[in-house]
Amino acid sequence: MEADGSGALKTDLQGIPQIDSARCTGCGRCVAACPEKIITLDVSGYRKHAAIRDTERCSLCGSCVKNCLVRAMT
Repeated sequence: MEADGSGALKTDLQGIPQIDSARCTGCGRCVAACPEKIITLDVSGYRKHAAIRDTERCSLCGSCVKNCLVRAMT
């Protein structure tokens, strides 16, 4: 952890949502819910699954987690 000068502490793990690609059905609800538009659907073989691009832009709002019906986002 380190201070950024504002008195707040930063951690290495800033709560960025994690995706369990084995559980992800590729429905796209998280993609539609993300206000920063940093989630995409990747194709792996013949399956689609969510992937977060540019994690630094994540606002940590939790919309993707709330909209995931199969709990692939935590």
